[in-house]
Amino acid sequence: MGNHYTRVCTETVFEIVEPDGTAPVDVEMVYDTRDPYAVAMDLEIRNSQQPSIWVLSRSLLAEGLLIPAGLGNVQITPATPEFVLLQLGTDAEQASLWMPLPEIEEFLESTYDVVPVGEEELWLKVDAAVQQILGAA
Repeated sequence: MGNHYTRVCTETVFEIVEPDGTAPVDVEMVYDTRDPYAVAMDLEIRNSQQPSIWVLSRSLLAEGLLIPAGLGNVQITPATPEFVLLQLGTDAEQASLWMPLPEIEEFLESTYDVVPVGEEELWLKVDAAVQQILGAA
């Protein structure tokens, strides 16, 4: 795969579930071939001081569109024909967000165009990472 890498980015809006309804959350989803198994979600919750960045596996995101998936801090569940429920949490905070299914499917398809399922390991630079670690020791 050489020294080049590719990033797939999309901006969308999720809806965070609040006690009195829902509120929009601006989201940037990023897939980077330097970490071919992961998807990063940068959540810009309005009226919040700073964004919240969550990194989850691409396979978890894809699985959660079809069946309930995930344990612990990240869980994804199909909810309606148009939305998927994303539940994020730590011991201190929990959040439930509605994700628009068509946009998530489109984003995943664009990541598969770059790195097909099963070819992720071809993008890993294990030797370079080991040399970097050994050089720092």
